[in-house]
Amino acid sequence: MDELIVEENRETVTGKLLRRETERQQELERKREKKEQSSSSTEQISYFADTFAQKRREIEGALNAADLGEIDKNQLPSYFDKISKDIQSLQQFISASTRYLRVYDVRKAQEAIQSLQQKCQEIEERLVPKKKFGFKGRKGSSNTRKQSFLEKIEDTVDSASLSKLPFSKLSSRYTENNCGFSGRMGETLSLAHEVICRKDVVLTNLIGCTIKLTGSPSTLHMTSLQNCRVMCGPVATSVFVDDCVDCISYLACQQLRIHNTKHCNFYLHVTSRAIIEDSTQVGFAPYSWKYDNIELHFKTAGLDVSRNNWDLVDDFNWLASDKPSPNWHILKDNEKKED
Repeated sequence: MDELIVEENRETVTGKLLRRETERQQELERKREKKEQSSSSTEQISYFADTFAQKRREIEGALNAADLGEIDKNQLPSYFDKISKDIQSLQQFISASTRYLRVYDVRKAQEAIQSLQQKCQEIEERLVPKKKFGFKGRKGSSNTRKQSFLEKIEDTVDSASLSKLPFSKLSSRYTENNCGFSGRMGETLSLAHEVICRKDVVLTNLIGCTIKLTGSPSTLHMTSLQNCRVMCGPVATSVFVDDCVDCISYLACQQLRIHNTKHCNFYLHVTSRAIIEDSTQVGFAPYSWKYDNIELHFKTAGLDVSRNNWDLVDDFNWLASDKPSPNWHILKDNEKKED
């Protein structure tokens, strides 16, 4: 009997030792995998940083060459077109790398892209003068109150006032490459692909309007919109939203930047990560707008239809990593308003 008890105790101890050894081996394996993943991530970040820095130097070198008068004047339009395409390719490189980059890395890279775009625009406008851009004029209205409102905002919407906006560093200057609408109220507005393709679309100071952009613009800027509904086809690069309230937007783009905006919902297709700043009550859902030739426009914009990070949002005002930001949310089914 005593021998039986001793044998059972021996088996119990042996079983415990085996379990401990198994757990130890599993823990070592987890640490090894974690170390390999960390090493791989570090290598990827290092590769991104080196490649991005090299491409950025090449673009800056090309801009400096133009600025110093080293390029024939007749070649300048095509020269700047190539630089713009190089900047767009660099933006796509960022979008493809966001899965392993830190938020800080993405933010610094986007700031560098914006700096290159601004420098390119400044040099091009100086060397290749363009006609001053003007928004489409508004027809007369018998409503004196509405006309007074429009006159007031038309007086404020010019290049000088826009340069003072918090988002001005992200916005393109008004040139013949821009199109859009300003100072409208309660209207249905639309622009076709032939008008907006490879253009910078600017929507500003609109109230209670429905805007349909059935095409592929280069960028989209939405500033001071209230109670509007914006439906836009695939944007080749970035969408910038500033000072908007009570709006619903259908947007497809590489990058979305939302600033100083509240109580707005976005039906989104984005290949990087959406960014919000100084914004509250912002909702997100997958892009759901459809129209004829939209598949072709996705190809024109260079957007990957199969890659949509609509629910990956970085809030620059929320630093806590263990709690989700209270400033944005995913729309529930009963909150969605499908077009």
